[in-house]
Amino acid sequence: MVTIKKASELTGVPEHTLRAWERRYGLLAPSRTASGYRNYDEETLARVTAMHELVQAGWAPRAAAVEVAHHPQIDGVGVDQHAELISAAAALDASAVARVVEERFAHTGFETVVDRWLMPALHRIGLEWAEGTVSVAAEHLVSNVVMRRLSTFYEAVGRGQTGRPVLIGAPPGVDHQIGLMAFAVAARRAGLPTIYLGAQVPLPAWREAATKSGAWVAVTTVPRSRDVARARRVVECLGEEHLPVWVGGKYQHLVAEPDLRLGHSIATAAASLAAQAAALAPIDGAGLAGAGPVDGAEQADREPPADG
Repeated sequence: MVTIKKASELTGVPEHTLRAWERRYGLLAPSRTASGYRNYDEETLARVTAMHELVQAGWAPRAAAVEVAHHPQIDGVGVDQHAELISAAAALDASAVARVVEERFAHTGFETVVDRWLMPALHRIGLEWAEGTVSVAAEHLVSNVVMRRLSTFYEAVGRGQTGRPVLIGAPPGVDHQIGLMAFAVAARRAGLPTIYLGAQVPLPAWREAATKSGAWVAVTTVPRSRDVARARRVVECLGEEHLPVWVGGKYQHLVAEPDLRLGHSIATAAASLAAQAAALAPIDGAGLAGAGPVDGAEQADREPPADG
């Protein structure tokens, strides 16, 4: 048992934030001493750590609290979930990085791994780079291993889907695409046909894809504040083609209206888009939803809610 001051030191969460999370979300319930002071046990510290990691990865605090409450034991909450990946990356051990990534996806559902481990891991790698723990080369190594694995998932799940597609790509000048590719995989798993355009998609290419593909919606991302104007140009360009654009990424709130924001959970975003497709499908004779819903076990992985 530790005091709130010590809990703050151990987790990196300020004391006033710990009190606010306890008051607002009901996730934390530290015991009290006879004098009324808070005491945090290991389980409560684990929940604080898990919630903090999700918030740092871009999740809204309320959504992060719901996720931790629904999955209290997934992926070793309360331990350093990313230590092995960071160690392998720092050593530039490509085989070890690939093994860690493979093992994660082998033991837990795709959406859960992406939301609860992968996106927070990439955020952590960025922090470690900023602190000098890992190099630029290590960061690129991890990104390339992850992209190859996501691309394999994407190709494997894309067979036999029909209907009007979802266009997915990054704005001109934006290289970040791991979140987009993860979303593309989740969208296909939710039954949505997709066309993945990749990184740095020029505006004429967006326009051509919208015109030729018959897409009913597009998806893009705003991973950095300096990408806001670039994403807005995509929204404006496709608006001229009467194609709505759903926006993900850390700074999505600076570009899209609330009903066109993907949020910070890959699972929730894919499920929301699939639900909208299903609602529109009876109106469109060609159909929008494609291959249909996933099974119950996969839906369970998608309970919320990131570079999506």
